[in-house]
Amino acid sequence: MRRPPFELRELWIVRAIAVHGSIHGAARALGYKQSALSRTLHLLEGRIGACLFLRSPSGATLTPAGTAFLQKANDLLDGSLSLYEQTRRWGNGEHGLVNIGIESCIPPGRASALLEPCRHHQPDIAFRYREGTCEFLSHLVEMDFLDMAITTLPSMDTVLAITPLWSDRIVVVVPVGHFLADRPSVRWTVLAGETFLIGTDNAGHELHTLLKRRMTQAGTHPIIHHHDIGSLRVIALVANGEGIALLPDAWLAFLPDAMKKQIVAVDIVDGDGRPHLDYGVISRRDRCSPVTRRILTALEDARRAL
Repeated sequence: MRRPPFELRELWIVRAIAVHGSIHGAARALGYKQSALSRTLHLLEGRIGACLFLRSPSGATLTPAGTAFLQKANDLLDGSLSLYEQTRRWGNGEHGLVNIGIESCIPPGRASALLEPCRHHQPDIAFRYREGTCEFLSHLVEMDFLDMAITTLPSMDTVLAITPLWSDRIVVVVPVGHFLADRPSVRWTVLAGETFLIGTDNAGHELHTLLKRRMTQAGTHPIIHHHDIGSLRVIALVANGEGIALLPDAWLAFLPDAMKKQIVAVDIVDGDGRPHLDYGVISRRDRCSPVTRRILTALEDARRAL
């Protein structure tokens, strides 16, 4: 690697001489001996092969070469100050870019709402998002391609740090006129024999796993029809009377008003209480950047405030 032809200190001295109009004035302002500044300038000019200042008893005036040199020197000096400040702020977690994964089944707007206080109070921190499955995002976090990911919580044997954030209650959605539509709540055993419609998106995968586990615990096996559509679109099939479906209650708000009039959401209860999906943030907290650690702390504070 080639060594730079001059040091920032030399550029700083050239700028000071130009500002004060003399070597004497620059030396007094910088706290240097005049002879030391004069020698530094002489050696720099010899190394460059050009005269930067015309000396006279009245002071020092930039030559055309000196003017061109100072213009670039100012850019370098200002850039070095910017580099210093940026690096300091990155190191203190005041500035930077955080790459965040969002699992596809996260309710729209939920992650943004959690991060909104961070954007407001720390405007110099930028976010870049990537969507995917829980497994895919977990892999990206493990490989340090993502700083963190907001997902349905993975199994506890993961090597990643887990910070729980919130839970969404799961309801069963039935068409208006269904025999369960008038009930305030039902048990899993009552749902035996019903046809469950499941989408193939991430939410559908999570709901399928939940349904199989809870129905097995209840001593029965569910009838499941899979459809290659999203979980919200599945509700349109429910409205048409083709079956029933599970859905996080937070998703109901995103259904069209006309569809809401055709369905009923019924609570599910059992010995373990109401079923729910848990969401949280996963990260490599043991080696994350200061700015990422600040965001994780802010998310934990937001959770405690809920």
